[in-house]
Amino acid sequence: MRPVKHKIGRQWTFIAQSALPSGNNAVKWKIPTTGREENRSSSDVDAMLKQKERLFLEAAYKGDKATVETLLDPKDPVDINCTDLLGRTALEISVDNENVEIVELLLKQPGVKVCNALLYAIREGVFKMVEMIINHHTITADTLGDGWSRRLVVENDENFEYASDISPIILAAHLNQFEILQLLLSRGAVIKRPHSLSCSCRNCYEDRLNDSLQHSLRRINTYRALASPAWISFTSSDPVLTAFKLSWELQKLSYQECEFKELYWELSEQCKKFACDLLSQCRSSEEVIAVLNKDVSDDPIDIWSSKLSLARLRLALKYEIKQNLFNRNRSRDERSRK
Repeated sequence: MRPVKHKIGRQWTFIAQSALPSGNNAVKWKIPTTGREENRSSSDVDAMLKQKERLFLEAAYKGDKATVETLLDPKDPVDINCTDLLGRTALEISVDNENVEIVELLLKQPGVKVCNALLYAIREGVFKMVEMIINHHTITADTLGDGWSRRLVVENDENFEYASDISPIILAAHLNQFEILQLLLSRGAVIKRPHSLSCSCRNCYEDRLNDSLQHSLRRINTYRALASPAWISFTSSDPVLTAFKLSWELQKLSYQECEFKELYWELSEQCKKFACDLLSQCRSSEEVIAVLNKDVSDDPIDIWSSKLSLARLRLALKYEIKQNLFNRNRSRDERSRK
């Protein structure tokens, strides 16, 4: 006997085909479900809500500001944080389309979630969108840096794309978004240097105890930001020396953090290359020597000037940067004489 299925709410009722003619004698078997039975009126309401959300997201995608405003009517507003099949909110769609008017409208709505949209704007390099979102009242200087993970807890966004330790300032540094990074720095965003591997402070101890992998990933994500040419350029008064020292530090970490040896080694090489690229902008070998042997009058701490100069020169020799630069400058000089 082949059963016939009839869908009622969220439950399936199986009715034996031979019992259909008798009506009252119909035998029914119900499969247990976790959801509770819903009546037709509640189903209709759900369908109407979904239809309204679909229209709202379509209007945001098309840039139809009038429809967006209508659907945000305070008397019966649509869920401003509803998402499409790709998990994008109307704000994220508008950021992607660089629709300034709709982004401005959505940011004024109560309860709008802005964190994912902010990272999306940074990733896409849309300066205007980033500027508009960080002006939102929920975004502070602390939120742009170390306080980012706490802000994510408040928003509780299930569709968040990045790990909680990837703050706006760290993402901008990862992507070398110079203008955006400068904007975030002007708003007070900072990246705190990770504690040493042997640190036994309470926070480090608890992080290692709770999730050692996440603790290591947070460390390497931070170092990846600190090794960014954009970050070094904006935050260091002596980018060459900073790149030298950070390269050496990352090289040591590559031996201590065996699981991430290759990643740390790549970052170390990145710092070396950045220092070399900076020095290669010198027009002659004399200018290279002047940079590597910083003048006392240029150093705010006169007592350490000679040590800094020697340390910098030794690092350059160790990484074979000076020799390469001399070769480059010699070739440039030869070409200029021809």
